[in-house]
Amino acid sequence: SCTDDSCAPDQGCVFQHNEASCDDGDPCTLDDQCALGVCEPGVPVNCNDGNPCTDDTCGPFGGCLYQANDDFCDDGNPCTLDDQCAGGQCVSSGAQDCDDDNPCTTDLCDPVDGCVFYTNTQPCSDGNPCTVNDTCEEGECAPGPVVVCDDGNPCTADSCEAPGGCGHVPGAGECDDGNE
Repeated sequence: SCTDDSCAPDQGCVFQHNEASCDDGDPCTLDDQCALGVCEPGVPVNCNDGNPCTDDTCGPFGGCLYQANDDFCDDGNPCTLDDQCAGGQCVSSGAQDCDDDNPCTTDLCDPVDGCVFYTNTQPCSDGNPCTVNDTCEEGECAPGPVVVCDDGNPCTADSCEAPGGCGHVPGAGECDDGNE
């Protein structure tokens, strides 16, 4: 196919080299071209299938070959962990933990943005036993009203101090026992 063949009465058979397209018989080349009477291989076939979970090669008897591997990969989802190839597919073996240990945020994992934290207005504890009904405000636990520690006994001094909370210290002084 790489020669133009003719017969000249005074020369006999004449073989003229051409630059025609040809097929070198190798499925791993494209656009083979004749040069100096021989079919020369063209550009290598691109066997890349875009899948990180396959090793892509080209063999002279089968063309493109795709062998599954067990490499690490990224499935593109920031909510998954430990992505690894299995059976030619990228699979995950865990979920992202987005818990920021802040009771004043609602923690979610968005498949596009990853971990996101939304402020809430849930009840919380500011850690101070001298406040009650604490609530979340702008992502932080805000103290509620101060605890009333009055035990109704006029013979005690009532107070509230962290970390113990209400305290009632006996005192001296006048009182009314209610008996007339």
